[in-house]
Amino acid sequence: MFVGRILFLLGMAFVFFSSLVFFMIPFANSYGDLTLPLFGLLNGFMAMGVGDIVIDLNHRRRVEKVEKR
Repeated sequence: MFVGRILFLLGMAFVFFSSLVFFMIPFANSYGDLTLPLFGLLNGFMAMGVGDIVIDLNHRRRVEKVEKR
């Protein structure tokens, strides 16, 4: 459960900062490269998805344990 929550929070942080960079690059005086924020955004979405899957699997295991009793 702890790993799932950490992955989800790290993914949210990556998505937040990558989207912030996406919005800041057009207003900067220099032309920035969009590939690093794009990969950061994709990495954040993947981390959020894996974290959500881990949280759901742990929740299902707990429900199945309670139903067996």
